[in-house]
Amino acid sequence: MEYLTGIFSNQPNLTAVLQIGLDILILGLLAVLLGGRKRRATDKDRAVVESFEKIIGQTETISQEFGANLQKRQELIKEITAALDERIQEARDSSDRIERLLKKATQDLEAPASANMAPPPSGIRQSAKTDQQKVFFLADKGLDAAEIAKSLRKPVGEVELILNLRKITPS
Repeated sequence: MEYLTGIFSNQPNLTAVLQIGLDILILGLLAVLLGGRKRRATDKDRAVVESFEKIIGQTETISQEFGANLQKRQELIKEITAALDERIQEARDSSDRIERLLKKATQDLEAPASANMAPPPSGIRQSAKTDQQKVFFLADKGLDAAEIAKSLRKPVGEVELILNLRKITPS
């Protein structure tokens, strides 16, 4: 043994050559083992592959349906947004109309009271008198009790009461 150790230690090239030779031999055996054994697809392997193919096909179908559904929802959102924009514009127009009517009512109230309006009872404050006149003016312009209440920031019941009192009081 010492003899072999002495030979190999004195000749480092021989050790490298021997190592390379062993590596080549191991690689050759590995190639023979792997090359000689071809893997054959079994029925079980085919079933797994078919199962994966079905899953991939179903996933693709679901993805396409999801894309179409998403596109429909985007179109619906655009339609809703357009309708909301129209409603907002209508609300702005109504608000502007009410503001103009209120300004006109305020201007008319600052002018001397018309002769055809019934005098209010003596115990009513001046602000209540102007509220009644505003209600009457807006009612004469065609607004209903709910619109008048909203524009004057009064309860609907109060506006209805004022309008009903107007009907029963003599002119």
